[in-house]
Amino acid sequence: MQYNNKVLVIRDDVANFKVKQSIDVNTLFILLITQYLDDGSTLLDVGTGNGFVLSQILQSCDKRVQFFGVDNSSEMVTLAVKNLANNARIIEADIGDMPFDDCSFDIVTAKNVTRIDVNEIFRVLKGNGVFIFREYGYGKGMIEIAEMFSGRIIRQRKPEYYRELLCNARFKIFKFDEYEIARKYNSAHELVSVVKSFPFVENFAEADEKMILEKFAMNATITSDPFILVAIKPKGDR
Repeated sequence: MQYNNKVLVIRDDVANFKVKQSIDVNTLFILLITQYLDDGSTLLDVGTGNGFVLSQILQSCDKRVQFFGVDNSSEMVTLAVKNLANNARIIEADIGDMPFDDCSFDIVTAKNVTRIDVNEIFRVLKGNGVFIFREYGYGKGMIEIAEMFSGRIIRQRKPEYYRELLCNARFKIFKFDEYEIARKYNSAHELVSVVKSFPFVENFAEADEKMILEKFAMNATITSDPFILVAIKPKGDR
């Protein structure tokens, strides 16, 4: 997927929103990843985007780790290279056909990547390697908004969809935590920016934007439905 400059600007703005939330699942995700890192580990972030996940891991990790990121958007790769400097190797490639040898990585991570290729992730993981995945459930992280635009939500999937995918690819599910949390934004305009930044409502138009602004004018609080999944590639399996 290619991104125009307008979407890139919106995404940067969204990343800086000060959101009040009952649970910070992103911090839990990053801390979980760092628990699996040792000196000499190799980690690949799939669908790395602007390098946010890798930058957060780097801030929390004191181990000597080789970091890699892959994304199919040239715009995102350019941003990730800029944001990460020389701390990670970022590659533009199809995440369904990654330019890595079999059994290359100890850990693979992915955040908000709905079109993951679990067989390709399985291939590049070492035996006993770990895949750590953070995604949203059927409500796409904004349950009330997903309900407003029912039938128009792009790639709306329940967590069980991903569990089944991974099990069919011979992964063993080690950890699976679902959350339902309140997220309070500063304004309805911020909610609109989030919807535009990903985007997950098909043919999102000015009339749709107006609906959100009216509904959340007095209280820009939504319910989010993230989950974190840890899957292991069995030792000796190729």
